[in-house]
Amino acid sequence: MHPITPSSAEDLAETLADAALSRRTIAVVGSGTKRLMAGPLLPADLILGTTGLRRILQYEPNDLTISVEAGHGFCELQELLSRHGQMIALDPPFYPKATVGGVVATNCSGPMRRYFGTARDMVIGMKFALLNGKVASVGGMVVKNVSGLDLGKLMIGSFGTLAVMTSVNFRLHPLPEETNTFVYSFHDLDEALAKRDAILAGPLRPMAVDLLSPPAAARLGWNNFVLAIRAGGSRGLLRRYERELSHSERLTGHDETTWWALLREFSADFLRRQPSGVVVRVGTTLSEMSQLLHLVSGPFIARAASGVSYLYLTSWQGVAPIWQAAQKTTWSTAVEFAPDENRQGKDLWLVRSSGKADNSFAMMKRIKQMFDPNNLLNRSRLYGRL
Repeated sequence: MHPITPSSAEDLAETLADAALSRRTIAVVGSGTKRLMAGPLLPADLILGTTGLRRILQYEPNDLTISVEAGHGFCELQELLSRHGQMIALDPPFYPKATVGGVVATNCSGPMRRYFGTARDMVIGMKFALLNGKVASVGGMVVKNVSGLDLGKLMIGSFGTLAVMTSVNFRLHPLPEETNTFVYSFHDLDEALAKRDAILAGPLRPMAVDLLSPPAAARLGWNNFVLAIRAGGSRGLLRRYERELSHSERLTGHDETTWWALLREFSADFLRRQPSGVVVRVGTTLSEMSQLLHLVSGPFIARAASGVSYLYLTSWQGVAPIWQAAQKTTWSTAVEFAPDENRQGKDLWLVRSSGKADNSFAMMKRIKQMFDPNNLLNRSRLYGRL
């Protein structure tokens, strides 16, 4: 079935309303790069695509804001902004083909999360089409304007289960004057984490701090545990980093750009190489990261200053030990990517005996009932639960 791709927000909303009136189920898709993410998208009576919505609606370089339709390519948008010395401070996986709406709906982020945050920190407003045929608007084009923003935040990370984003307003950041990356190699995991701790306790404020296991580092041509620290700013600031991070290997220019592109796309590359592969995302405190990473013998990439780790498993069988360990902790644990056959009927979001996650999903179900009472939109997409 080919998707219907309306060319305006109003046409998309009308298509939604027509489908809802006849109780037809609806699958919403962008470019399809994150099809294996979160819950499986169940078969639907109608496939609704957003790639017909590709316009830049408003760009205010002096105000550091932009409004863009949801089907616009994220990479293309960043290229446009870079010509003005600006960026959206997000570096999500599947970067070359991802759409703006897909990045925001899945709340994807990358190494720059450490310094700039996630989509919730970048989005200042949006419009979305509802099943009643209306187009709702929240927020605006002013960074300090938070009117209605909480409703917009519901859409971020909702995987299209509540409504269909038609446009997003972003706050922008200036591109760094220059960037350098400082790389350390360690035989021992605890030594790498100790170096991480020392850096975070010092005066430096890096853009990114990533820790790679030896199997992950090998994909980038390195040995042992690798700690990579990216800095951005003036030449004088980068000289300070050189002094503080002595005995590291410094990457600049093309070598540095390639390094972070490979890290950003590690999940996408892993899934291409491993058709049965599973990516598990675990959130811990910085002090608990050691406990988690000592459990992992295969590839991992840890956002070492943010507490988010991505574990790369060759099959579903590797999930159980992580689940069992996480049950005894407060770690936030979810299956980020997995093959379709693994996601059908499986627990993709860890729920502990305390029931706190159950309470969260109970609230999400109530919100889903408000927006989509007949459960027509992107069924099962939110980790198989909504």
